[in-house]
Amino acid sequence: MADTRVGELLVWPWAGILATTTTTHSEDDTAVSLLDSHALQHPAAVATTPLVEDALPPYTHHHFLVLHFGKSLSGLRAAESLASRFAGAGRTEWHQQQQRHGESACPGAMAVYGWTAVEEDLRGEDAVGKFLSATAATARRAEDPVAAEEERAVRLLEARLEEAAAAVLAAEEETTLLLHELSELRTIADEIVPEMNREVGEENRMLKAVLEAATKEIESKMEKIAQLENLETGALDINTLELAGGGCKQGDHALMLQEKHKLEQREALIEALVSLTRWLNRKLEAGESLTDTVADHQRIFTATLLLDAEQERLKASWLELYKREHMNTNELQENRQELIQGFMENMPISGRAVVGIKRMGQLDERPFQVACKRKYRDDDAEGKAASLVSSWQEEIQKTSWHPFTTIQVDREDKEVVDDNDPKLRQLRLECGDSVCYAVKVALSEINEYSPHGRHVMNEIWNFQEGRKATMTEAIAYILEQLRVADPGLGGCEFKGPAKNRSTSI
Repeated sequence: MADTRVGELLVWPWAGILATTTTTHSEDDTAVSLLDSHALQHPAAVATTPLVEDALPPYTHHHFLVLHFGKSLSGLRAAESLASRFAGAGRTEWHQQQQRHGESACPGAMAVYGWTAVEEDLRGEDAVGKFLSATAATARRAEDPVAAEEERAVRLLEARLEEAAAAVLAAEEETTLLLHELSELRTIADEIVPEMNREVGEENRMLKAVLEAATKEIESKMEKIAQLENLETGALDINTLELAGGGCKQGDHALMLQEKHKLEQREALIEALVSLTRWLNRKLEAGESLTDTVADHQRIFTATLLLDAEQERLKASWLELYKREHMNTNELQENRQELIQGFMENMPISGRAVVGIKRMGQLDERPFQVACKRKYRDDDAEGKAASLVSSWQEEIQKTSWHPFTTIQVDREDKEVVDDNDPKLRQLRLECGDSVCYAVKVALSEINEYSPHGRHVMNEIWNFQEGRKATMTEAIAYILEQLRVADPGLGGCEFKGPAKNRSTSI
């Protein structure tokens, strides 16, 4: 940062200053418009305040535009960005230009200067200093809100991790209890149901035998009745013939046979009814003896209902656990994205950093540069390497190119880069293994992080170990950098989550 240094006091609420000088009245309106156009390039400024003051030589005016960025951390970053935007035209250059104007009656062309408002501006005697003093602005270090924001984020993440761990532990205990209860119910069912089935089968066999015996007895009685009916019909026929012949003796004999047959018929019907009554009584008695069996059936039915209910409750419990875990995962992913954004805004890190932002799916240019220097030597090797990197970056991000194959890893399908892809084989022949390996790494990363859109994604990376950094590592690194930048933060201790839980996402 050109005009601000680590530990320097800045005006708070955060503010920026744009300034220019005019030497004639005709230039005043132009100066105001010029400052407004520069302010429009900073949408984070919620309000602006124009100021003007007379200066030497005569007819010279200093025009200021105060940009108000508020009290948030993003406002601080917006205010600090003025220094990089106006590099070489900041507060120091503005004061040097004022000294030159005071010594010369012919100042140069109108130029715009910009810088982050600091304590010297607040204490100054010019129009800006008077305005800032009138607004009750104060001065504070830029590092204070950054450290407070990161500490708050750490506490929030620790609380959410503890809550998620407690929820998972409770779900595991509940699942264990349900599985134990289900096992007991299955044991009971395995012991009772076969016994009930045996009793029911024996009772059914007894009922079937009684029913078959009663059916046979009724059929036998009905056959006898049919035989008696046939005898009676034959006797009536004989009686009719004898009566027609006038024989009295034969008529009396026929009547005797008829009465005998009727008596036998009545006796057969009575026996059939008695047999049917006995069968019905046995059936009723058998029904009364089935009371215990019915109760056993009821117990089986009740046990089945209990098993179904426990199964449904277990299913609902797992579903609730899955929803809770999905919600926690989404919250942790959102927190990680916020941390990545904050990491990019607050911690500009060099390539030698232990933890920093890695562009997943972006090509590593170094193998291309080495290959081109070896192949083209002094014939614009760097330019050709840059062109080759650009063309292959575009190729990687094309969704129409799918150089992947599916393999089995731990009985699960996994997509990996296909070494036999024609484009990759041609690249290996032309540029070598190191360039081809860099393309394969970028392909694997973009297929993992953005398989459908093929966009380069930001990730917090542990460059020392070559893996995705945990949130604890990222926050610890930020606080360590703040302590290095300002030793006064040495008393702020970072407390990571308990070691018995994973903090990676």
